[in-house]
Amino acid sequence: MSITLGSALKRALLAGLAAAIVVSIFHLIATEPVIDRAIGIEEQMRSGHGEEQPIVSREAQKAGLVLGLVLYGAIWALLFGVVYHLTQGWLPASTVWGSGLLLAVMGYLSVALLPFLKYPANPPGVGDPETITYRQSLYVGLLVLSVAGVWLAAAIARYAQKRGVQNLIAWSAALGFVVVFAAIVYALLPANPDPVAMPEDVLTAFRGLSLAGLTLFWAVLGMAFAALSRRRPALA
Repeated sequence: MSITLGSALKRALLAGLAAAIVVSIFHLIATEPVIDRAIGIEEQMRSGHGEEQPIVSREAQKAGLVLGLVLYGAIWALLFGVVYHLTQGWLPASTVWGSGLLLAVMGYLSVALLPFLKYPANPPGVGDPETITYRQSLYVGLLVLSVAGVWLAAAIARYAQKRGVQNLIAWSAALGFVVVFAAIVYALLPANPDPVAMPEDVLTAFRGLSLAGLTLFWAVLGMAFAALSRRRPALA
């Protein structure tokens, strides 16, 4: 059963906002204490260079985190809805909710997991301001390559299925393609140029929580979209 663009956007937007709220709560509870610790270490490292008052207070930064996640959720949700509408006849799942879950997995792999594994997030105090444009260019380039690689893998699986290959074999081949593709791209792209002057436990905790937040966002987005597709026929 296909759904209209308007219906796909409504479901996706509701799912994206739900995901943003859940991830906001997660980061406020789990990640903000780690950020506070990283900021404290950064201030100690700069203590010999004079006191500098923060431009934005921590309360304003936390409010900005929530607002930023809501905008993040809305933007990716709208893109999710558009892509779903354009590809719903092409995705191999036989139901709307199944196709939504599959698209969420593809989105997570391409725009979250693969870029993060090469260029993981860093806490405050890590990163040279003079290299920010270069680092952003690397990340965006990897993001584009990741999206292309995941969609090419899905196309391979779809083609194999049409040729009579069993679903398990077709999608196993697609997963293998993603692994090989990612390994080649990771090897060709340069590493992050900035040194990391932060205790290992703080860095590991921050990166782990950042990845958990990304995983949680795409999981809630996919499951909420699937739930709306099953239980909210009025949106169709």
